Amino acid sequence: MAPPYKLVDQQTGEEIFVNMDTVPGQYIEVWSGNQPSNPLARISDGAYERPGDAPPEPIPPDPIPPTPGDDDVDQISNEQQLRDALQTYADEARVGSCRAVTPITMTKPCVIQQWSTDGGPWGVNLNFSRLLYKGNGGDDMIVYQGVDGVANRGLFIEKVYMDGNGYAAAPAGSCLKLYAPDGDPGSIYKFTVRDIFTGYATHGVHIAGAVFEGLLENIHAENHTSDGIFMEHLGLDGMSPWSIVSNIMIVHPNSSRNFGAGMRQVYSVNSLLGSYVLNALGGIAAPDGIRNVQMSNGENTGEFLFDLGSNGYGSVVVGCEASGDASTVARKYVNGQWVDVGKPMLYGVPDVGHYDAGNHTAYYGNPPDPMRWKK
Repeated sequence: MAPPYKLVDQQTGEEIFVNMDTVPGQYIEVWSGNQPSNPLARISDGAYERPGDAPPEPIPPDPIPPTPGDDDVDQISNEQQLRDALQTYADEARVGSCRAVTPITMTKPCVIQQWSTDGGPWGVNLNFSRLLYKGNGGDDMIVYQGVDGVANRGLFIEKVYMDGNGYAAAPAGSCLKLYAPDGDPGSIYKFTVRDIFTGYATHGVHIAGAVFEGLLENIHAENHTSDGIFMEHLGLDGMSPWSIVSNIMIVHPNSSRNFGAGMRQVYSVNSLLGSYVLNALGGIAAPDGIRNVQMSNGENTGEFLFDLGSNGYGSVVVGCEASGDASTVARKYVNGQWVDVGKPMLYGVPDVGHYDAGNHTAYYGNPPDPMRWKK
């Protein structure tokens, strides 16, 4: 029997279906159902195999090499498109890539939350887009906020320049903020933030609450009105969930010319290759001690390069240098003139009983040399 085939009612001779055919080697069967296109069970007592030679398996085409510009990067041109792109990547639990060819003006905070997760990496590569803040002073620019009951693991953010508008008007709050105020049930952890350039806000990068087990790499936080990189626990007063920042690893923080400290950290931080210049309140302010800081330097950056409030659980400072002339200080431009803020650098660290090895000062002022590593 040659195709095509037809289904005929044997009692009436009515042709029910005509021009029936399939691929050679496959079968035709009859099924029943209670509505169109909803089969329930096969009613034919057999299956008819379509005769003929089965077609050969298709040969997949050679992959098409990417063409210039064909790089799967989403183009954005305004703050709504930026917000939509970042939230879409969070909703779809993936690391997206977007780019602004011209600077994007931001007028209000962009708050991103991930409401469900598979535990894999998610976030954004901004391809060095330039974000310029023009909104209300004190409001944050981009905030990634934890969700109570969702383990926001694997956040990944890289390659962006953020200007907080502090020269022209009241500065933004934080350029980039990781915020988890609900404690461990709403934590942000196992994150990576790298190649971030911030300036002219209150803080550059701000980590607050249950944010832990993450890496900051190549973070630039300069010309801010308070601490360039700022970490804080939340809820220690018992009025909200206990939300602790911990296990933060930092490689090459470059945090200078801030009116606070270059970095204000919690105890549980390991950092290396840092550079801190002309900060008013020191290179690193560590009221609870420093777990470990190595191969870092600061110049004319407050009275202490590392201002330890205590030894904490055991602080370690190795292979660092404090340099300066014991007179230059951070300055602030007020009412048409420069005003000194902070103190001249005289010491590397206060002596809080911590482990201290291979550190030194480098003095280049007029004699005598008033600087020493430990106060």
